[in-house]
Amino acid sequence: MNAIVEKRRSFIINFIYISIFLALYYFGVKYAFGYLLPFIIATALAVFLQKPVRKISSKLHIKAHGAVSLFFVMLIVVTIIGVIGLIGYSLVSELREFFVYLFSKFSSVDDVVNSLEGVLKSAADVLPRNISLKVTELITSAFDNIGKGSEEVDYVGMLSGSLSGAWTVVKGIPSAIVAFVVTIISSVFMTSEYDLIRDMILGMCSEKQGEKLVKTKQTVTLGVFKLIKAYSTLMLITFAEVFLGLNILKLLGAYEGGYIAIIALVTCVVDIVPVLGTGTIVLPWAIYNFFTGNIGMGIGLVILYAVITVIRQAIEPKLVANQVGLPSIITIMGMFLGARLFGAFGILLVPLSIIVFKLMYDEGIIGHKNIYVDEKNDDKENDSENISENQEVEE
Repeated sequence: MNAIVEKRRSFIINFIYISIFLALYYFGVKYAFGYLLPFIIATALAVFLQKPVRKISSKLHIKAHGAVSLFFVMLIVVTIIGVIGLIGYSLVSELREFFVYLFSKFSSVDDVVNSLEGVLKSAADVLPRNISLKVTELITSAFDNIGKGSEEVDYVGMLSGSLSGAWTVVKGIPSAIVAFVVTIISSVFMTSEYDLIRDMILGMCSEKQGEKLVKTKQTVTLGVFKLIKAYSTLMLITFAEVFLGLNILKLLGAYEGGYIAIIALVTCVVDIVPVLGTGTIVLPWAIYNFFTGNIGMGIGLVILYAVITVIRQAIEPKLVANQVGLPSIITIMGMFLGARLFGAFGILLVPLSIIVFKLMYDEGIIGHKNIYVDEKNDDKENDSENISENQEVEE
């Protein structure tokens, strides 16, 4: 009876603990994360820059790291701005031409819809006559509604929505500039005074808590770094595959369009999302080409998709699975809940948070494993104390 009561008490305590933690996580991300983001970025940069700052400071015999920290932070900022500027300029110019090309293709959408309607009606003819007639009426009604929907586009509403979105972006520019400046200043101070801040935080903790805090930092830093490295490698490989594949199709005469870099970039970004993948871009494009009569391009895209899938299945377990070990369903659930709770930003944040907690659990920092280890260590300490006491008594 006591064991049952103890289990129930333990369950209630754990449930309350997890509920409080989830509530703090939700309200922290929902309301405090935006305000703390500059300091979170500054902390990440400080951790990343510690080794080069210390190395350069020791070689130059500089005790204060302020100047070296400022140099490295500004170097990273200038590099990031330069890379984003170059990529942004090329993307904007190419996207402008791409949208012109895309709108010019809208005229062929009706042909695709008509072809699809014909295929579905032909397939319905195989059914018994009474059922075939009803299915054909449903198909005709559905495609008529599609045609009416495309004719009744609210261009005024679209324009007002675009202007409203643009005004929201413009209003957010001053806040973004302030956040950018605060991030740079915080990064410099955090990097230069990293040792002082670390010692101050560890000084407020017990020895065991300090060891656990240091281990948490090392585990999270190493795990997230490996994860970013793994997915960056996968994105680079996917980009190279799509870029090379479309160029080969263009040399063979199957692909007559351009904007290969844009298509490859969008595909590699979509491919990194577990729910979507490369097939979200490549397969509908292949089906479109089959319906429009460009059979060679359709076959080429299917082959490209097969090659990307095979290479990804061979490479991803070695790069990612060993680092995380999470079931795909957990990642999908995290993305769905993140999107529902925090919007588009939550699609990345919640799965990343789950991965961080998984890494901490694997290392015994949180969870029952850590409790077991602590109890085991306490038992060992008690046993050693008892042995030493017995030896003293015998002497």
